[in-house]
Amino acid sequence: MKKTTEVLRHYSQPNAAMRQDMRTMHGHYLTHQARFQAFNPDFDKDFGAEWLAALDLADTTPDHTVRAGELKEETAGVDDVMTRAQRAAQTLFYYVGRAFPGNAGRMSTYGRKTYDAARDHQEKMRTLLQNAFAAATRDHAALAAKGYTATQLAELGALAEELTSANTDQELKKGTNTEGRDYYVTVQNHAYGYGQETSAAAKVLFADDKATQKLFRLGGGSDAETGAKAKPTPAS
Repeated sequence: MKKTTEVLRHYSQPNAAMRQDMRTMHGHYLTHQARFQAFNPDFDKDFGAEWLAALDLADTTPDHTVRAGELKEETAGVDDVMTRAQRAAQTLFYYVGRAFPGNAGRMSTYGRKTYDAARDHQEKMRTLLQNAFAAATRDHAALAAKGYTATQLAELGALAEELTSANTDQELKKGTNTEGRDYYVTVQNHAYGYGQETSAAAKVLFADDKATQKLFRLGGGSDAETGAKAKPTPAS
């Protein structure tokens, strides 16, 4: 499946700073609205009202950008299951070794040879646990004779299911975060777009009035001045 390209911000300022600058510029627009409308009929009172509504929406839309600390929290659940899965597999290998000493073929059916590759790989560990659970269920009488309990067997099976569930939840959360972040950035860009239009018009309208022209200068550096898409920067 083709990976969806994330929505990029059209400004290089922190989000809150951009919105504050837009509100300041919006105030200046209201002061000079009649001159803007005489220059271009699209700059009417509705333009100002729509700009304000876009800013209000931008201010109240939650930022779903995943930060380092939040990402760590989201992966903690899977990491915990992986740690318990590793311990359960190692415990099972111990009892298989006792029940079938010197039987390398039997040990392989439990995934001992693939364990090193699977120990830090969620999907491979899930497969290993499922296969090991099936083998341990088949051989449980021999394993139980060496001390491997029915409770340990049940926990092994439960861990395979838990790892599947935790991994699925994590992937769903990532998808939700991406969708939420893209919507958030789109809303911010929309509010900023009114400022881009106003700034571009002001450069011509106030070409001989640098002081007034400066009131409509976009913040955030050259990317913002040209309306180019700036590289993503940390959100505020």
